[in-house]
Amino acid sequence: MEDLIKRMDKLLNRFILESKKFVNYGAFPYGLMDLLRGDKRSNKLGDDFEYFTFTKSTKTLVSIRKLLTINNNEDVIILSRSIFENYLSCRYLVENNEKFDDFVSNPMGLALAHFNLDPQTGEIINREKKVIGVLENPNNFKLGDDKKYYYDFYAFLCLFTHCNFGVLECYVDKNSLFTVDKVNHAELSRLITLFTFTKLFETVVTVEGEDFKDKRTEKRCYQLVKDSIKLQQQVFDSIMANYQTDEGDEFYKFRNRRMRKMLKEMKKSLKEELGSVNKTDL
Repeated sequence: MEDLIKRMDKLLNRFILESKKFVNYGAFPYGLMDLLRGDKRSNKLGDDFEYFTFTKSTKTLVSIRKLLTINNNEDVIILSRSIFENYLSCRYLVENNEKFDDFVSNPMGLALAHFNLDPQTGEIINREKKVIGVLENPNNFKLGDDKKYYYDFYAFLCLFTHCNFGVLECYVDKNSLFTVDKVNHAELSRLITLFTFTKLFETVVTVEGEDFKDKRTEKRCYQLVKDSIKLQQQVFDSIMANYQTDEGDEFYKFRNRRMRKMLKEMKKSLKEELGSVNKTDL
């Protein structure tokens, strides 16, 4: 396990390095710049949303890397949920361009208080009292193979994000006394981080036509995704083995069964085509 943890940490460092570089040379808000010049709204704002989710997630990944150094792995899982939601939203908009207002215009209007939100219905209402949209949740954004693991995975992430007594075991010691020093899910928290960020990286960065700094950088980014997927496949197998229920251990039987099912579907989804990475050899 220690070897896998070290290898995942190295990959996370590589993702941080390449992602920071990409934000600096490739993530330019072309759509917003056009609006500021007085041009009409264009599809370029959709690209801006992709770069926004990627920049936001890269900053979150930096925070996660810091948390891993102090073994606050539960908080890593909490932040990984944010990256996962960013990925779902980004992929959904890429495949449903007509939903542009739901991801760009309406959220900006709500943030600036140009629009109001009806807390009962989730309807977005403009200043003329006209309903212009509905605030949706990530459940509506899942596509492709993400549908096969989404519910169990999102429920698992929410266990840590919300005030849920179901994760009590992470905050008590062997004597059932509360503690902030217990180290939990060192391997799983890193895997979840790699899983969510790699999917977003594939969706935004390793896409045919993306404007890389040079060919060497492009090749390095594509190889990074492949290296991540290969390592994840190994870690998934390792963690699934940890959730095998020993004979006579009935207490965790159903939890372990659910975790194995979730991890199995997550592993399968790694081969789904999201960007332009050739996965035939993975």
